[in-house]
Amino acid sequence: MRSMRLIRKPARPAKPIYSAGDILTLKSGGRPMTVTWSGPVLFAPGNWLICQWFSDAGDLQQEMFPEVTLERAHDALAA
Repeated sequence: MRSMRLIRKPARPAKPIYSAGDILTLKSGGRPMTVTWSGPVLFAPGNWLICQWFSDAGDLQQEMFPEVTLERAHDALAA
């Protein structure tokens, strides 16, 4: 007789708060960034976002951030 093992499904992350096209900044400050992708990732819990922005030198920058570290930019037109 085989023993049954229950397999737990991983918890489903909450629906992302932000979506592609939103203008955000880090809660700790920094340049306004445009969201290009949002959703869950395999390597960490919660929702993550890929954001792009231009550096002071005009170079396009891109990075991935946990959703909880971002907030809507207060003055997106100043970007």
